[in-house]
Amino acid sequence: SHLLDNRRHNIITASNAYASVYERQKLWRQMTLREPPFEGNEMTEYGNLNEPVAISALEKELNDMVESGNKLVVHPDLPFGASPDGYYNGYPIEVKCPFTQVVYPEIPERYYFQTQMQMTVLGKDKCYFYIWTPEDTKLEIVNFNQLWLDWYMPLALEFMDYVERDVEPKRWSKKPIFIKE
Repeated sequence: SHLLDNRRHNIITASNAYASVYERQKLWRQMTLREPPFEGNEMTEYGNLNEPVAISALEKELNDMVESGNKLVVHPDLPFGASPDGYYNGYPIEVKCPFTQVVYPEIPERYYFQTQMQMTVLGKDKCYFYIWTPEDTKLEIVNFNQLWLDWYMPLALEFMDYVERDVEPKRWSKKPIFIKE
């Protein structure tokens, strides 16, 4: 399974892009194998179970086929990786099936980071963000944001330096904040 790929201990994956900034002590402990990595819960199980249904619904909305994803792609020069849920016309797709069964009014910050990381790893300028519930769906196109990458890159490299040196990151005295423009 792509989730067991041991390269994930040496890179920041798209799903961990947010955690590398805002939950960095916990992520560091997981990446240095001091505590077990997150293996899911009832909410992620629900999402994983419904992802194929969501992909089928997306294909119906697009009236076109979606290429399968979930294979880890590692950036050739940066310690980043991503495994999009699928691809449409070569662009990554990130699917969310919220356990709450409520469509997000706007993309949560955690998922914004995830889509930006996917585009960074894949060298793409857009990502499809698809939310599915049994009653509703929402498709958004997220554009690549160079300002986000410029803000994120030093934080991510600092985090990976902590991992490589096997030194736990310090707590933020003031958490960094990215403001979408």
